[in-house]
Amino acid sequence: MKDKLDKTIDKMASKEGITKDNFIKDCKDCSLIINNNEYNNALEFICSNGIDTVEKDQILYTKSRWTNFQKDTYCIVDIETNGSSPKNSQIIEIGAIKYQNNEIVDKFNSFVYCDFIPEYIEKITHISKNDLKNAPKIRNVLGDFRDFLSNCVFIAHNVNFDYNFISQSLEKYGHQQLLNRKLCTINLAKKTIQSEKYGLSYLKEKLNINIGDHHRAYADALSALMILKTSLNNLPQDIKTTEDLIFFSNPNKKKKKKK
Repeated sequence: MKDKLDKTIDKMASKEGITKDNFIKDCKDCSLIINNNEYNNALEFICSNGIDTVEKDQILYTKSRWTNFQKDTYCIVDIETNGSSPKNSQIIEIGAIKYQNNEIVDKFNSFVYCDFIPEYIEKITHISKNDLKNAPKIRNVLGDFRDFLSNCVFIAHNVNFDYNFISQSLEKYGHQQLLNRKLCTINLAKKTIQSEKYGLSYLKEKLNINIGDHHRAYADALSALMILKTSLNNLPQDIKTTEDLIFFSNPNKKKKKKK
């Protein structure tokens, strides 16, 4: 269902949008609705899991298709984990920053209870079992983070790792997976910042970002925000909306050639 929903949301995020009829059909295919009278329930489900919508002339769009990117709200996220896969490992720290109108408007930072940390993870992060012994449980932290994230655009350095790990962990612990629009600061930096490398530590040095505690969630989220701000100052003038920004940053998408 998640893959089908993601494709439907991609249609809504396009300049063409999606007709109400096709939206209803897609939602039926995803078992979200049984009949046309439940159209509003499907919209409510999508909204409650990360997507605000706009309807114009029987066409549905994501709100980000019409929102000026400078006025949108972004959530810059970083996680630390005790392994590489959410199937057999877990998040041990989440840091996130809500950013709007060139200002930090809210912060989220939490350890997560865990009774096992491999030695190499402890060495990289300097997070020990002792740090986590009184931390809240993963289910509660994920629920709190989901509320914090709300319908913001999810941003991270190497976004697919953080986004997918959190989304799959949400499902694992009884929550709905994420549907939020997302953007990768690595991909955006590659199009807006001249650099030999685009790893977080390298860009921090190049851009004189003096934030310590590398491989700690909140500090790395703050570093990613500094990279985002630099990238936003170097955008082409034709980037107007949030979806323009997401499309521009995506390395797999190319502009359609005019006939």
